[in-house]
Formats: sequence, C-alpha cells, structure tokens
Amino acid sequence: MSRSRQITMLFTLSLLLSGCVSQEAEVTPPIEEESIPMLEAQQIPNWAATAHDGQNYNKSSLALLPYVAYFSAPWCLHCEATLDTYDQVIPEGRMMIFSQEDDDEYSNMSQWHETTESNLNRSIDRPFMLSPEFAKQMGVTSIPHVIFVNEEGYVFQNEHGKRTNQSMLQDIWNATLLARYNSSSGWS
Repeated sequence: MSRSRQITMLFTLSLLLSGCVSQEAEVTPPIEEESIPMLEAQQIPNWAATAHDGQNYNKSSLALLPYVAYFSAPWCLHCEATLDTYDQVIPEGRMMIFSQEDDDEYSNMSQWHETTESNLNRSIDRPFMLSPEFAKQMGVTSIPHVIFVNEEGYVFQNEHGKRTNQSMLQDIWNATLLARYNSSSGWS
C-alpha cells in the first residue's frame, strides 16, 4: 500500500472516530491537563503518622471525612506556591501534609512547618508529617502530588505538579465531597 494511501486511510479513520468518547467524558470536561481522575476506585491503605506538633493522625481518625493528602518534601521550595493555594481552598482539618522524603536530613517536620510559614509569610494550621512509606504505597514519584480522598476512603482524584488556580481546586474539592463509589456501578 502506498504511503499516501496509508495517510488517507488514517485521516479518514480519525475523522470517523472523532467524537467517540465515553459518556462520562462528555459530561465531565477535563479539569486540567495534569489532572488524573480515578476511573476505578482505589481504597486508601492504612497509614499513621505523627505531626510536627506531636498530634497523631491515621486513616481511622479521618474515617467518614473527605480530605486531601498533600505529598511534598521540605527541600521543595517551588512546591510552596501549590501548598499555599491548597491551604486557602481546603477547609481546616481536611488537609494532611506528608513528606515523602526519607533522608534523615529532612526529617524535622517542625522545621519544615516553620520554614513554610516563614516563606509564605503567614501561619499554616495543617499537620506536617513524615511518611515516606505512605507516599510509596500511594505511588508518589514526583512532587507536589495531591490525592483527593472521598468520605468513603477512596481516591477520587490525583493532582500532579504546580497548582495555583483556586477555582479549579475548589471545583475538585466540591466534586470530592459529592463523590460516591459503588463496586457495581462505579463512581456517581
């Protein structure tokens, strides 16, 4: 088959298939290029961590509450703009900040908390926790990496990279509040 005929066939096929998207994709436009909505539910594994202020948190302490798991590292200064945006959108008590860094040099969560507050020139009333194992379990390979968890304890959405659009994050948070998962029918 000639090259021009192959190109013509590919072009024709692409025209025929254009617009073939799932019903879900038609109803829910993509939020942003890097947004990764979860199509099949992933249950958050058990986790436990102690925050910079000595308070203990775990999966059970957040049972029946939607929340955000924000993964970063103390050395990631470019992540602070994203942390600042999430902090301004997500309600109090609903965002956990986890360090995915396992190097002892970056294990002081109180220092990370203080540095972040100083760099942002305001107070951050969120728990800062060291939890590289939880980060590994959740597949965190780059930061910032943010996981929206619905009230049933399922990952509703992952966000990777810099985020400074408060409206977009508010929309994802609102969708997380309403998201329900049924093993037979999927997300509703």
